[in-house]
Amino acid sequence: MIWILFYYNSLPDLPKGCNLIPRELMYRDFFKCNPTNTGHYEYPKFETLSYDEGCHGREVRNFLKTEDPEKYVLFYTRHNSKNKVVGYFKVGKTFSNGKIGFESSESLLLPKEKCMNISYESRGVPVSWGKSSIRLRINKILNQLTSHQKLDVSINYKVISMWMMKVLATSIGQTEIINHCESCSVKSECHWWKYPKEKKIKRLNELYGETECC
Repeated sequence: MIWILFYYNSLPDLPKGCNLIPRELMYRDFFKCNPTNTGHYEYPKFETLSYDEGCHGREVRNFLKTEDPEKYVLFYTRHNSKNKVVGYFKVGKTFSNGKIGFESSESLLLPKEKCMNISYESRGVPVSWGKSSIRLRINKILNQLTSHQKLDVSINYKVISMWMMKVLATSIGQTEIINHCESCSVKSECHWWKYPKEKKIKRLNELYGETECC
């Protein structure tokens, strides 16, 4: 059994009282609140339970070259100043459709409050066959994750994320999101709302375009 650990930028906590999306899930950073976000509003592709060389291409290709039949991908993100493992999927079928990648044969995503802390501050890509300082910790976490299927929230995550991406893909949807946030009663506590309205409009246009229909 081997594993690879990928980082992604997650959406900062929305304030209590916000009803834009449920707060108990660890979404990707839809609004690019994190200035270091270099495409993680697209990756990892939890929504399709797959991953390809569009992100960490060299590592993905090296991972697939290994001959071990049991391969696992784990994901972690930074939340409340701590890095936390969010979930995993087991590699199933591989593909090459312009990009090399793989699909999952099983998966699990944890609710936000159940994500597991790791003492890792780098942005490298730890692997089980390397000399990472957290190798033993990740081995332990992976064993725990495979027995935690009752906690799985991946279906809810996929449904809500797909809905959000569909809304953000249109200029009408972007306007609805911004108007919702502008009228929110707890907006002063929100990381996303702190940007001026004009900057929020520009940000969403840059990320998702100005398409008029889905």
